[in-house]
Amino acid sequence: MLEETYRIARNGLLARGLWTSWLVREEKGELRFDGWAIPPRDLPMKLRFFVNGVECLVLKQPPDPAVEDVVQRYGLQGDSTRYAFRGVVPMDRLGPADNLRVEFRPGAGRELAPYQDWYVRLTPGLQASKERRLRTAGIEDAILFESMGVTDSLTLRRALQEYFERDYADCQAILDWGCGCARVARFVTELAPGKLTGADIDPDNIQWCKENIPQAEFAAIGLHPPTPFASESFDLVYGISVFTHLSETDQDRWLAELQRITKPGAAVLMSIQGEIAFLRVDGDFQRFHALERTGLHIYGRCPDLDDVLPEVKEREYYKNVFHSRRYIYEHWARYFEIVDVIDGAFAGYQDLVVMRRR
Repeated sequence: MLEETYRIARNGLLARGLWTSWLVREEKGELRFDGWAIPPRDLPMKLRFFVNGVECLVLKQPPDPAVEDVVQRYGLQGDSTRYAFRGVVPMDRLGPADNLRVEFRPGAGRELAPYQDWYVRLTPGLQASKERRLRTAGIEDAILFESMGVTDSLTLRRALQEYFERDYADCQAILDWGCGCARVARFVTELAPGKLTGADIDPDNIQWCKENIPQAEFAAIGLHPPTPFASESFDLVYGISVFTHLSETDQDRWLAELQRITKPGAAVLMSIQGEIAFLRVDGDFQRFHALERTGLHIYGRCPDLDDVLPEVKEREYYKNVFHSRRYIYEHWARYFEIVDVIDGAFAGYQDLVVMRRR
């Protein structure tokens, strides 16, 4: 019975399909991007991708152990060659090289999951060092880091427009909570200069931001609240991969602090590792049901900040944390109105929790 319930839940998570890319480049006058993709409900649809509305040639890839892990954990049909792909399209058909929107449209070629769209910038702008990029997002490749930054900024912007009928420029004060080395903040400030404040527990990244991004303010904050910000300071707060590392006790402290520093009606946009992400790392149906039952699952500690913040390691502060959708609606609703949870909005992995300050 548990296995059947697990199968039904897993299929539901794939209702709109899922895809991600791990390599993008221009080569011999063509845009090429590699990744894996699952059609809606794992139906035997043709994989189709469009870049700026132009359909790509989709090439199957040889067997891939990493994709085979995805196949097994999601309980998919066939092997990795059914899901791994390379998309190819001539650059001269696409327009400006730094304005490329990649869409996954299997089957009939209609839009399915726009929050999973990928925006490519082939010419990286100002970036922090490789070490800082790795610490912030686990990404060494400059083009991929650039593309993920602009993609995440536009994912947040889409939610702001669709759920709150406003844009970055309409906000008076924006907080990037957990800004790292400004992977996303660089693009938000392009659209709303002078309105963003970045905050992070990583003092090295904050110092880099202060020295390189003059159109925004940046502040180092402690592992625990309070922050130096006044009550009701911000009408937009977003955080990408922050609650993915906090225990329930620390999570609740920060939810209360974010409630304090946001204005009534403020948009609060946070990413989580939800059920989709859990299945990416663990396909065991009993552990999946444990997550569904408890709502919050700690999957060991995360060492990403050990070198710059020794106290994080000493206190075992930084963890790998997963949340269920039910838990978000039941527990986080104590602090904010839960407007929606969008599956796989960030790289087909993390979900986007859309909230409003009451």
